[in-house]
Amino acid sequence: MKGLKIFATICIILLINIILTGFLEVTLKRPIIYYEYIFLPLVLIIVNRHLLRTIILLGLILLDVVYNLSHLYYFDIFNYIQKLPYLLIAKFDAIFYISILVGFIILVLTCHYLIKLFELKINSFQDKKYLLNIIICFSFFTIVYIIDSLNGTTLLGEQDKGRHIIDIRTANKREYNIGKSLIKDLFSDFKLYQLGQKEIHAIPDFKNLNGDSSLSYKYFYNSTGNKEVLIILESWGQYKNEDLVKNQIAPFYKIDSNKYKVKFERSYFDGATLQAEGRELLNKESEGYFSVINHNKCEIKGLIQKKDEQNYKTEAVQPFDGTYSVGAKFKKLIGFQNFKDYTFFHDTLGYKTVSNNQYQSVLDEQVFAYIFENIKKSPKNFTYCLTINTHLPFHLTRRQRKDSNYISFAAENVNKFPDEHVLQRYYRMTQELATIANLINKSDVDKVLIVGDHAPPYLFKIERDLFYPNTVPAILIEKRNKLAKN
Repeated sequence: MKGLKIFATICIILLINIILTGFLEVTLKRPIIYYEYIFLPLVLIIVNRHLLRTIILLGLILLDVVYNLSHLYYFDIFNYIQKLPYLLIAKFDAIFYISILVGFIILVLTCHYLIKLFELKINSFQDKKYLLNIIICFSFFTIVYIIDSLNGTTLLGEQDKGRHIIDIRTANKREYNIGKSLIKDLFSDFKLYQLGQKEIHAIPDFKNLNGDSSLSYKYFYNSTGNKEVLIILESWGQYKNEDLVKNQIAPFYKIDSNKYKVKFERSYFDGATLQAEGRELLNKESEGYFSVINHNKCEIKGLIQKKDEQNYKTEAVQPFDGTYSVGAKFKKLIGFQNFKDYTFFHDTLGYKTVSNNQYQSVLDEQVFAYIFENIKKSPKNFTYCLTINTHLPFHLTRRQRKDSNYISFAAENVNKFPDEHVLQRYYRMTQELATIANLINKSDVDKVLIVGDHAPPYLFKIERDLFYPNTVPAILIEKRNKLAKN
């Protein structure tokens, strides 16, 4: 009977982990169970107060959730936690915050109930509670560890490149372990976080797919064009479906081929948008952005400082508020002479606010139009734009959904996407690319590079499977007379 009670406790622990793994449909690099849950009963026995036991269980679950959410959005947990305060200035609706509050209350009550249940079971064991739990916990751990060892990877080991006895991989996880240590994962994240504590010169240079520099460095660092534009498109991932790719880049084939040469590229990515800015503007791996912010300086000659040396007027623009992730500060520290964000476009120019996600912003297309008009005013100009309208969670506005062009597009392409939100975002990204192509065709710009920051961090496997996991697309448009001179 006592054995059944312990078995029930193990089942509850497994159930919590399976729920947090999302039944293997949620795209998280999470094992089926963390070792810390296996040994949780021993910790709860040692702690002899109900409140502390509840806090420990609640804390472990919240740590688990935050860690995996951070990796869902391409962050380490420590930098992700630093970004969480920016949710307070994001424009989520009331339902979002109410859902979070209700969910937290339900979680607290569930933890309280589970601890009550645990205490009732454990008190019935009396003097044998320590021995029985030690035996059960270590037996459970040993079984999980042996399965992982046979399968080719363990807590300390590495994958054996396919030489394994039992293949328990899942298509979305692409890893062998059914068990891992959360503490070990946190330590790995901490080592990544510490890179951001180093000065920028100590962080390794970015290595692209062919071992080259970032595309921005490759095409802009030593270029001689008078009017140059770099655009990082939010969550522009590389589709696996060639038809989807061709449809999205089709407007660039219509650019005047006598005037411009168009080249389609791709880049490696590792991390979120902030890492992408460090990649393209500083040619640095992972934590370059955070290093600049943490040390309040940028002592290397990045792309913008190089352009300043070459007597360019340098300007950074974005359709959303520059206070997010201290973006305005970052742009200033790396050398931009001017920075314009939502305040300028909305308050000064009168552009209307658009609500495709939680960010208060103007239309990306309006900022594109501003760039190509403003660049005419300087003999030498380098402008950088970071977009936002396609950030997740994404939805088209009611007016956008009622547009006849969207209705027609949706009717023709609905079967190509797992749900309508993914279709809507594809449509919106295609609109933005078409706008850029049209503006280039009408302009006298010398060089434009459009590159994605990262693949869209969709939650479910079926959505993420539309994209290659570590590459983003890019398009280079360069004036032919400049090519001849070079």
